[in-house]
This record gives sequence, structure tokens and C-alpha cells, in this order.
Amino acid sequence: MQPSTTVILGAVAAIIASISPASADSRKWVAVDDLRRYTCPSVKCGVVGRFFFRETLQIFEAADGWSRISNYKTAGCFDGKSLYVETGPSDCSAENGVANGKFAEWVKSKFLVSEPPIEPMKRGPEDIGEG
Repeated sequence: MQPSTTVILGAVAAIIASISPASADSRKWVAVDDLRRYTCPSVKCGVVGRFFFRETLQIFEAADGWSRISNYKTAGCFDGKSLYVETGPSDCSAENGVANGKFAEWVKSKFLVSEPPIEPMKRGPEDIGEG
């Protein structure tokens, strides 16, 4: 292995080690009316869809207030842009959560709950643009 490849693999291993895997049967309910699905764990990434109040999601992993709710899948890259991004950045880049032409979907964990919610969670002004 070349030294640069070793450094890159070490960095990837460190990132993976910091992410806590969720159990296979880990399910959560959406507690807000409209929850955005992002291409990476940041509101600066592209939005690829939405979930709605009381939908259930399988959590594959959680990191820094975010939950990954899908396996990695094709990003549909064409001319350097993902065809699946509805709003926000659509570039097929690592900064946008796309690696080797694939991405996973992420949501803000604070809008998920462990039991079926009765009413939608109220959002504060600090939540605008997050969910």
C-alpha cells in the first residue's frame, strides 16, 4: 500500500469508529409534520425528500445529532450533479455526502422519538431550516 492510501484508510477508519451503529431493529417515529432527508449529516447538504408525522424509520447509525435512515445507494450522478436532490447542493462530492457515486439519507435525530407520538412536536425558531 502507498503511504497516501494508508493515511486515507486510517482517516476513514477513525470516522467510522466515531459513529455508533444502531441495532438492526432500532425504529423511531417522526415527531414533526415535515422532516427533511439529507444526503449527509448536515443542513448544508442536499435535500432528497421528506418524511411525515408518525412515519416509522429504521435507524442504521447515529452521529452528532443525526440518524442515518437508509443504506448507501446510487446518487444518480450526471454531469457532476445528483439527480435525486430536490433542493440545496446537488453536487456529487464528499462535502455533499456522495462517495463513489453513492450516498445515504440522514435526518436530524431530535425530531425522532421512541414511541408513537400523539401530536406533532413544536419547533422553535432555532429549528427553522433543520427539519
